[in-house]
Amino acid sequence: MNRDEHRLKRLLKAARKPQRETPVSIPFALEARILAGWRSSAPEEEALIPVSFFQRAAICAVLVMVASAGWSQLSNVREVPGTIALANLAQNLQIVP
Repeated sequence: MNRDEHRLKRLLKAARKPQRETPVSIPFALEARILAGWRSSAPEEEALIPVSFFQRAAICAVLVMVASAGWSQLSNVREVPGTIALANLAQNLQIVP
């Protein structure tokens, strides 16, 4: 018998063994201790610093994006008259192959 067949037989034998049942719920005392510890813990201010930094960075990024889009539209209108109409026409034009 080669090694692969031996491994396969071992796996099949292990699969035939009945599985041990796991308890459905944890004991009440352990649950009470976990919940008491969770409720007594104060929110960490160190965790709030990165969150507020990310929020501010996202707001600044949105403002920069809106300003950039507005600036590009404004500069296109000044350079070529009818640019907005041409852009709208290009979006509405549907070419069927």
